[in-house]
Amino acid sequence: MKIQPVLPYFYFSLILSILTLTFSSCEDDDSDPNHHSGPLSDIDGNVYTTVVIGDQLWMAENLRTTRYKDGSDIDYYGTDTLMWQNNTTGAYAWQRNDEMFKDLYGGLYNWHAVNNSLGLCPEGWRVSTPDDWRILLRYLLDEHGISNDSSGDKRAGNVLKSCRQVDSPMGGDCDTSVHPRWNFHDTQYGTDDFGFAALPGGIRTASGVSRWIGLYGYWWMHDPINDTGFDAQYRYINFDQNRVYGHGKNNKNIGYSVRCVKN
Repeated sequence: MKIQPVLPYFYFSLILSILTLTFSSCEDDDSDPNHHSGPLSDIDGNVYTTVVIGDQLWMAENLRTTRYKDGSDIDYYGTDTLMWQNNTTGAYAWQRNDEMFKDLYGGLYNWHAVNNSLGLCPEGWRVSTPDDWRILLRYLLDEHGISNDSSGDKRAGNVLKSCRQVDSPMGGDCDTSVHPRWNFHDTQYGTDDFGFAALPGGIRTASGVSRWIGLYGYWWMHDPINDTGFDAQYRYINFDQNRVYGHGKNNKNIGYSVRCVKN
């Protein structure tokens, strides 16, 4: 009687068991709240880090595309402030009109670009909405006890900020004067607990002037039903405060940063 060898089957079973355990471990490991889901590319070929926070998948960087998702160019006026002021179809700018800030803080888009029907975010993604931000803040409170009021040690603004700051108490790579980073503050510094990595790209005013890089991060929210007239909704985080602000509206020709969320 011919005896069948058992070693090949043994090794096959062993390898299968190891692979099963490995994939199971990767799927079930919740020890790190920053669940990075892999890179995302836009129409220009820019690659973004993304992060899962609760049930949401966010870009972990500011948008920096120069084209809508169908390949159409977004208007760019450089130092021509008059054209920027009069734009009603969508435009972008770089902080201080210098493209070196593109990869550091992303673009500054007016609301007309956010609302353009051609689509500002990559396919399958959208500009974050008021509901997206509410869900994010509710998750921080309900699952981690992090509120968005102005008292206490752990507050929503600071845990969402990038830890990159001038003289950051976090030390290491967080302590830096190199852009991108927040300006110095001794108590209100970013800890980036969830990988959101909010950075202070500042704004381009409705008159076309660059301001507040290192001090404030502003993000448009997309709500065309409620964003009527000359103003639209936004959120912002200050270098010297620990909250996420913004329930008001502002001029649609201001240039703010944009964060995209997966549909």
